[in-house]
Amino acid sequence: MAKKYLEKDVLEACMERIEIILTEFDNVYFSVSGGKDSSVMVQLANIVAQKLNKKFDILFIDLEAQYRNTVEHIEEMKNLSQVRDFYHITLPMALRNAVSVLQPKWICWEEESKELWVRQLPEDSININNCPFEWFKKGEEFEDFIVQFADWYQKKYKDKVACGIGIRTDESLNRFRTIAFQDKKITYKNYNWTTKIKVNEKHIDVYNFYPIYDWRTEDIWGAVSKLDLKFNHIYELMYKNGLSIYEQRLCQPYGDDQRNGLNQFKALEYETWSKVLNRVNRS
Repeated sequence: MAKKYLEKDVLEACMERIEIILTEFDNVYFSVSGGKDSSVMVQLANIVAQKLNKKFDILFIDLEAQYRNTVEHIEEMKNLSQVRDFYHITLPMALRNAVSVLQPKWICWEEESKELWVRQLPEDSININNCPFEWFKKGEEFEDFIVQFADWYQKKYKDKVACGIGIRTDESLNRFRTIAFQDKKITYKNYNWTTKIKVNEKHIDVYNFYPIYDWRTEDIWGAVSKLDLKFNHIYELMYKNGLSIYEQRLCQPYGDDQRNGLNQFKALEYETWSKVLNRVNRS
């Protein structure tokens, strides 16, 4: 936890960023995946929100083919004390299928493929049978849903909105660009760790903010240890399976990069392995 940011360590800087957002925005939600980065971000937000007596919401887009440990960790996030609404999304979205040339995309939670689902539909989820989003269409892309949800959420509360994203710039050049190039984006009060988002090329009153953008992997696990935070135990299994903390990734299994880690399901959760194999066309 020794990395410095403006004479502060990254943990202190992160808590200050979250406090700024929770103080200046009445409606804040965090986008989580069940992975270590977004998990730490939300738990730190919960600590700050307790101090400020504020509430926030969480958006989790469930891509169906999840580790059991991830599902269990998401349930822990639902029980955080300052969570107001938890949007557990299980809608039929189109996702990349890099393991097949015949089926380049697959649709998670598709009713027609119910017998092949990796898991049963969570009872408290927003699904095709109770969907409140009039704009949603089956097969919508994940990236499109994210911005449409932001627009819907802002219209729901009719005020400026902040969305917390748990990305770190040391993981990719594109993530660094998202934060670094302020001349190509609108920020909130010139905070470089914020970005005003667009829907259909038009800015809306929603700001993404990146409270852990300058963290390293060591900082994530340092915070877990120092503050005794909850974490997804799939990472322990990954480590025992020979993956360093820098190699561990938690993504949907059929993407261009993720397909190389399909065998990881076999090693870590054998009972999930056969369901993952049978879920999509692998021709």
